[in-house]
Amino acid sequence: MSTTSKKITKFEKKQFIAETALEVIVEKGLNNFTMDDVAKKAALSKGSLYNYFKNKNSLIIFAFGDLVKKFENTVESKLYEEKNTLEDKAELISEMYFSLHSEFASDELMRLFEILINSYHDNEMIKQLTEIFSNYYNKMLSKLEGIVNSKTKALMIHAMFDGLTMYKAVGVNVPQEKFKEEFKDILMKLSV
Repeated sequence: MSTTSKKITKFEKKQFIAETALEVIVEKGLNNFTMDDVAKKAALSKGSLYNYFKNKNSLIIFAFGDLVKKFENTVESKLYEEKNTLEDKAELISEMYFSLHSEFASDELMRLFEILINSYHDNEMIKQLTEIFSNYYNKMLSKLEGIVNSKTKALMIHAMFDGLTMYKAVGVNVPQEKFKEEFKDILMKLSV
């Protein structure tokens, strides 16, 4: 009797549980989801969840970090090339923003926002979540700063992108046809 099923690692199991938790958060909201809900949806016992996470907050923090890592991976996949000219760099950055904006589902974006907003009352949790998020933002801002030669301009550009992303998440149609071209144009104008 041979078995072809792959044994998954503890980390892979944690990621599976975290992804399941994110699905439950979308369905029920952060304040209404329970470890029982996650266990049921993941087809695990509630007790087995505690082999991977000490409590609900540690699961939320891990899930949040995993979601941010998806964003980082998208960014890194677009920024692997070194570009020399300003126009090439602006093209690369606008392509990366376009990919982030078009490839990520609105519910994933809403998960991030909901976790951040609803965790604000818990000082320890918000401290850990903002540390995860600020690492991501610092990477993004350093890439932009290399183009526009100003941390403030880089922050403003990224804030503009966040606004467009928030609009998308709440159903406002953001025209995709000219997104890359016009974003590149803005980058070029701000880099002088």
